[in-house]
Amino acid sequence: MNFRRLLVGWAALAAIAWASAATAAEPVRLSFWYPVDVGGGLAKVIDGLVADFNQAHPDIQVAPVYSGSYDVTLQKIQAAKLGGALPDIAVTEISSVPVLGALGAAQPFDDLIAGAGGKNFLEKFWPSMLLNCRYDGKVYGVPFQRSTPVMYYNKDAFAEAGLDPEKPPLTWEELANAAQKLTQREGDRVTRWGLELPLEAFNWFYYALVYANAGEVLSPDGSKVLWDQPKDIEALQFWYDLVNKYKSTPAYTPWSDGPQEFVAGKAAMIWHSTGSQAFMRQHVKFRWGLGRLPKNAQFGPPSGGGNLMLYATDPARRNAAWTFIAWLSDAPQAARWSIASGYLATNIASWDLPEMQTLVKQRPEVLVTKAQLADAKVEPASPKYAPARDILNALIKDVLANKVPLQSGTQQAVASANEAMAKQ
Repeated sequence: MNFRRLLVGWAALAAIAWASAATAAEPVRLSFWYPVDVGGGLAKVIDGLVADFNQAHPDIQVAPVYSGSYDVTLQKIQAAKLGGALPDIAVTEISSVPVLGALGAAQPFDDLIAGAGGKNFLEKFWPSMLLNCRYDGKVYGVPFQRSTPVMYYNKDAFAEAGLDPEKPPLTWEELANAAQKLTQREGDRVTRWGLELPLEAFNWFYYALVYANAGEVLSPDGSKVLWDQPKDIEALQFWYDLVNKYKSTPAYTPWSDGPQEFVAGKAAMIWHSTGSQAFMRQHVKFRWGLGRLPKNAQFGPPSGGGNLMLYATDPARRNAAWTFIAWLSDAPQAARWSIASGYLATNIASWDLPEMQTLVKQRPEVLVTKAQLADAKVEPASPKYAPARDILNALIKDVLANKVPLQSGTQQAVASANEAMAKQ
């Protein structure tokens, strides 16, 4: 009887051990939301990267979920916070770092960074790419899907207009002159614009013009907008002149139309994201190049794109999510993403890898994107800025379309924006 009891006991212990082993072998399953705001089949690239991670990390299995545009992704995360169904990781637009940090949705991970080398880990990335990664003194983002605006230009059109196709304009004066020479008309109808500045929700090119004129968009504490300051007024005045004085730029081009207009030869120059390079490589049939955004007082493109951000709160999930974030932002993966997309290789070591060196030889224009990193500025961001951003977007459209005077319209927009921010 005792022997039978002993057998039963052994069997029970074996069952417990087997169950424990099975539980231990069960991988941590994570959700990963990502937006891709430009063309080029980049969802497949993300899927491939995640598949490689999952294969190399059987104890962690990541499920990628396309979440729409940056704004849609932000809205989904805000709703998920209220509904208690946040993703574990998401690529989130950089200006939303303070918004989601203040909301308590995104989680700081200074402790995890400290475990990965602390300052040494952060020094893997370009300093300008870290400008939009912190909120309230804590780190909330790791650079990944990052960009700056650049100027795409049609070298064939430059040659036809008597411009040097290897010397894109570097100053506002040169830009205005080139845009006028490149504009073509049949009677009153424009058949090719000299320059297009597509407008999107984040007002990227307004910031680019303000920074190029040595101005600022937000007060240092992020509580007030500065659009009525002289340097900001001059910046919008230059954009207005391109449209209404030089008549070389349309009053409004939707963001998504910009690359299509360039490919179709309907615009000789466009400003757009570095992340549009993959689309251009696939579709442009003429000689084209990349140029820095021209300066007035200084070079100073705004930073842009998305950071890898952590939303998991459970310790085991946080650690697993961090393993994925650290892997995806490491040099080989950052290089792979940059080569496939045109987004900037945010990990400095990526640029020394053989595959990136091959890209540089094949596409030397990518060095323009690298060069801009030294001058890149912070994208305006604060927990209160969202309503102001929308007011600025409407102001730009109305001013360029001659619906409101630039000076008085800006003053009214500033008053409205500061009032809206004070209520946040």
